[in-house]
Amino acid sequence: MRYQDMYRAISTCLALMTSVAFILPALAMAGHPQEQTLVASSVKRSVTAVGYQVGGGGTKVDLKGSGPLPGASGDAKVEAKKGITNIEVNVKHLAQPGRLANEFLTYVLWAVSPDGRTLNLGEIQVNNSGNGGIKATTQLQTFSLFVTAEPYFAVTHPSELLVLENSPRKSTKGKIFVVNDYPLLERRQYEKLGNPLALTMDLKHVPLEMYEARNSVEIAKSHGAEKYAPEILTKAEGSLKMAENSLARKASKKEIISAARQTVGFSEDARALAVNRQEAEKIEQERQAAAAKARAEAEAKAAAQAAEAKRQAEQEAQRQVRPPFWLPPPRPQRQGRRQPERRPNGPARQLKRCALN
Repeated sequence: MRYQDMYRAISTCLALMTSVAFILPALAMAGHPQEQTLVASSVKRSVTAVGYQVGGGGTKVDLKGSGPLPGASGDAKVEAKKGITNIEVNVKHLAQPGRLANEFLTYVLWAVSPDGRTLNLGEIQVNNSGNGGIKATTQLQTFSLFVTAEPYFAVTHPSELLVLENSPRKSTKGKIFVVNDYPLLERRQYEKLGNPLALTMDLKHVPLEMYEARNSVEIAKSHGAEKYAPEILTKAEGSLKMAENSLARKASKKEIISAARQTVGFSEDARALAVNRQEAEKIEQERQAAAAKARAEAEAKAAAQAAEAKRQAEQEAQRQVRPPFWLPPPRPQRQGRRQPERRPNGPARQLKRCALN
């Protein structure tokens, strides 16, 4: 093999090794994206929390109207004991179910800790005057209390339709905290996509829980539960059918409400699972797109580097560069013996001499 050919082969190998060294880390980074957190669409606002004194006896905070119902009001009596906190809430002048929006049929009391933990303390059903109340317990000792309008009682995160929020009194026993940028779900998360539900409620003959059950199934479907959570949605639909049958045969109110509440629980699970799976699918698609883009860029750059290395190697070969120091020196070519000139003799020598003379 000539030195130029050997040098060209070595340079090409080095170029290929450089390309591989570049492309492998790029592909590895594309295949392992940064950790991502699933976050639902939300709006943020500040809320006030109170750290209640354990063993200090009962104390009260006001509940002031907010957002869509500024005329609403109420109060909460809170007593923090070791390991448990008792809460008794009374509210006044809340709108009747469905008045704020077709999908929002009830009210839910929430306790939210300063670090963002959310507890659904229960449903507040109001009478014809818009008054209602609830007794609840929580293991939290420092929390914010507020009331939101919801499509059904089993929601797992408060909506943005916040109608009452706690306002500590001067006599309130406890330390005040402000929770900034607390996320509330946008109302569209619980709305039926497309056409809103046109509900005409007859609460004299049909329990409110039945409307919540029907609402919950429709909302779950509108969020893709038929595709992303069919196993749970099937349970919700079956439970709703049982509730409807109980209502049709005029079963006891207790039996109807029990089946309806079970439906709501299944529907909320189906909705939440569908939302999470869609978000996970979106993240996976983005990851694959980023990996494909990184792979294409790495391959293009590696090909350009290999082409440039090959071009430089060919230029060097054409310039007849000296062999690298690690190659053995060239062996000199053996030349044949020079044959002595044969001198003519006899008559030929005499003729040559005469010619010279």
